[in-house]
Order: sequence, then C-alpha cells, then structure tokens
Amino acid sequence: MGLSAYGGIVFLFGLFALNASYRWSIYALVVSCVLACAVAIVLPGGIGIMPANLFLVFFAIRAFNLGGGKMLSESISIGKPGFWLFCTCAWGVFGAIVLPRVLAGSTLVFTVFDRSADPNTEGLLTPLRPVSGNLSQSFYCVSDLVVFCSAYVLMKCRGAYDVLGKAVLVLTALDVLAALMDIGGHFAGVDALAFVKTAQYAYNTNLELGGMLRIGGTFSEASAFAFFTLQLFAVCINMWLVGYRPKVSGALAAATGMLLLISTSGSAYVGLAAYLLVLLASRPSRISAAAGARKARMWTVMVCVGVLAAFYIALFMPGVVRALSDFVDATILAKVDSSSGVERSSFNSQAFTNFLDTYGMGVGIGSIRVSSFVMVVLASLGVPGAVFYGLFFVRTALTPIPREYPGTDRAVAYAARHGVYAALIVASVSASVFDLGVSFYVLAAAAGGLTVRARRRARAVVRKGPVVVTTDAQPELAVGRAQARDGQERRASFVRQAMPRRISGRG
Repeated sequence: MGLSAYGGIVFLFGLFALNASYRWSIYALVVSCVLACAVAIVLPGGIGIMPANLFLVFFAIRAFNLGGGKMLSESISIGKPGFWLFCTCAWGVFGAIVLPRVLAGSTLVFTVFDRSADPNTEGLLTPLRPVSGNLSQSFYCVSDLVVFCSAYVLMKCRGAYDVLGKAVLVLTALDVLAALMDIGGHFAGVDALAFVKTAQYAYNTNLELGGMLRIGGTFSEASAFAFFTLQLFAVCINMWLVGYRPKVSGALAAATGMLLLISTSGSAYVGLAAYLLVLLASRPSRISAAAGARKARMWTVMVCVGVLAAFYIALFMPGVVRALSDFVDATILAKVDSSSGVERSSFNSQAFTNFLDTYGMGVGIGSIRVSSFVMVVLASLGVPGAVFYGLFFVRTALTPIPREYPGTDRAVAYAARHGVYAALIVASVSASVFDLGVSFYVLAAAAGGLTVRARRRARAVVRKGPVVVTTDAQPELAVGRAQARDGQERRASFVRQAMPRRISGRG
C-alpha cells in the first residue's frame, strides 16, 4: 500500500474541506474528476484509487456534518430519485455476490480481466463463475450511491447550484487545457501529460488516425475523453442557452465541441450526433424566456454555415472531400468491420445471450465484458435492475423542474440533466462497466434535486404556521401570522418560510 503525491494533496485538502465552507467540497470533488488516470493510493494487489474516489470519503463526511443521517436517508427515501438508485445498487451488490455462484456454469461469458484466471483463457468464452470483477464493481456501485446521496445533501445548501455551475466551468476549462497540452505535446514529440497519468493502465494515446491525433487528454484513450468531454459540452451549451454565465459557458461549449470534432473518436461522433438531436428537441424556454430565441439563432447559424461550407468544399476543394470521406470511413464506417468492432459486437451479442440464459435475472455486475451500457444493465442486473435504473433515470432527468425555485438553481439543474443525457448516449455505444464515474452522479444529483413534491410540502407548512429553518449558527423559528400588518411584512415572512430545507453549509 502506497500514498502518492496526489493522495497527499487529497488528504490535506480533504481535512481543509471538512472545516471550511461546503463550496470547497463541491469544487474539489468536481475538479478532481479530470485526474482520471492519476493514482492517489495504491492498495495491495496493485489496485489504484483515483483522487476523486479518495476525496469522496471527505465529501461524504462533509455531507453528514451538514445534514446528518436524516438528510442522507431522505435522499434515498421513497418518492426520491435516490430510492431507485438505492434499489439498483442493492440488487447489483446482491447479484454480484449471489448470482455467479447460484448460476455457475449455466451460461458462457466473456469475463473481465481476472488475476486468478489462466491468462490463456483471456478473450475466450468461459463458464460463468465468481471473479474479482464482482467485488471491484460492487465497490464502485456503492461509491456511486454515496456520491449521489452526498451531493443531494450539499445541493440543499444555499447557493449550491451556483457553486456547482462554477465548478463545472472550471472542470471544463481544465479539460480543454489538457486536450490542448496533449495536442501540443504530440507535435513537440513529448508526453506533456505524463505527470497526471500514473495509473497502471494500457494507454492508447499519442496515436494518429487519418493523419490526425487521437486526443486523449488526461484519459487513457480517445473514447474515454469523448465520454467525459461530451458531458461537459452538453452542460456548457445549455448553460449558455439559458443565460447562465453566457460568455464563459458559450466559449467553453465552442471549445469542447471543436475538440470532439477533431478527437477522431467514433464514440464522440456518434454521441455528438445523437445528442444534437436531443438538443434540437429540447425546450430551454421553460427555464429562460430568452432561451428559445437564442436556440433558434444558434441552429440557424449552424445550419447556414454548415451548408455553405459543404457547398464551397464540394465545388472548389475536391481533395478535401476525398480526405474527409476517407476520414469518416476510418473513424466510423470501417470500425464496424475492424477486429475491434467485431470483438465488441461479439461481446454485446454474448451478453444478450447471457440475459436470456439466466431468464432475465442477469449474471451479476463485474462478471462479463460488454461494450454498451444498455447491455451492461440488462446482462448484469437483469430485468429487476433494468427497471430500477430506468425509474431512477425517469425520476432524475425527465420530471418537470418546478418554476418556484430560483432561476440559477433551475438553469444549472436543467444543464445537469443534459449532461446526464449526453453521458448515457455515449455510454450506450461504448461503456464496458456499470460505473459511469463521479461526475455523472454529481450531475444526476443536481438534475433530480429540485422536486415538485418538496415544494408542496413547503407550502403545506406555511399554511400551518411554525417552520424550523436551519441557518449558519442555529435553527431559527420562523412564525407565519395569518394577519400580517402590511404587505411588506407578509412578503418577508413568506421568503423566510419558502425554503425550509435550505442549509447554509458553513457549520
């Protein structure tokens, strides 16, 4: 067991975050997501813990200090989005422990890498049995639930959505900077990001496809960079649409969009094309009145520029047309028939066979290799897990955002929902494990944190009278009177009572 320099920094900042404003906890957790290949702690057996996962310990303690066990348990109570994630994780951990043993040998699987297995069997179909992946993926499954619950508590703090919005913008700026360093280092002949790639991964970086660099940034391969960056692109472009810090969010959306286009990742192109359809069908005008006109102008400019550029290139630059055709064929079309494409297709086909062989019960998370998040859920969690996770998605990202919340909260929550959409789109064509990362579940907590039901309870309390509001120092009793002396006093009383569950985050 060893502690790296990154681990030392995480420990020091974690201790600071426990005694500082909740804002530092949000910033630290979100920003640390960019260090996807930096090891903080190396456990026995060579298992590495990343900075974001290590800081999660301090993040969870900070959430407990702020809201206590009551608010943490409220995040997974019946009626909340977290309840369905809790059901998913409970079934996932149970299935990872029980199903490979109960159903051992009942179906053939492509197993994940297992240190105890015969290396000659890697990549071959083997009978279902317990593997080390069951334990590791169960750990990540539980950590995903901890991320969601802790972020849910911190999102109840006053100004938390604004803090999260700023943190995501900082994270996006760092991601763009890392990609530019990757490009610059490639042309300079050096690995400019070697200092943040300390994990024992198989790195597919500094490679070219169609004469262009496969951008990896701080990640091990271009597809992982695409998965992460598309989330940030979706969040930033929707922040710009609804008017949240439009200059910064607009610039970062343009930068991440360009990086996705030149990343040479097939996952980036497929995911971006599918997400743009979601963006086209979205209705940001429900959040901001000016968003509808801004969206119309954006699409008009994009379509006009795209059509004019296509005509100009086709008429006056035929060599570019051939180069682009070869590039599209190399990055998307040819991948279907490539060895990698055939292998991934066989993984998904066998995963569906495993789903049928187990009569819809699944084989347990961590038991199989797949190349689609949809097949991960179906084959690993079965019908029960798929239903639970589907309900979690619906409750998190498809329920209406109430109009009664502050505009900033609604804007960031709306943008976070689009980050969830983008992540699931890319994961559906490339993800191999159930864990979608810390950033995904932070966005999910923000996306589902503004609920209609909470507002109805707040109104009911206002009618009845006394309400306890948690403040910086101690609970303050806010008493509503039936007969206010004047309109100003009545408005002040309502403002104090409207948000009974907001906490300051300084305690």
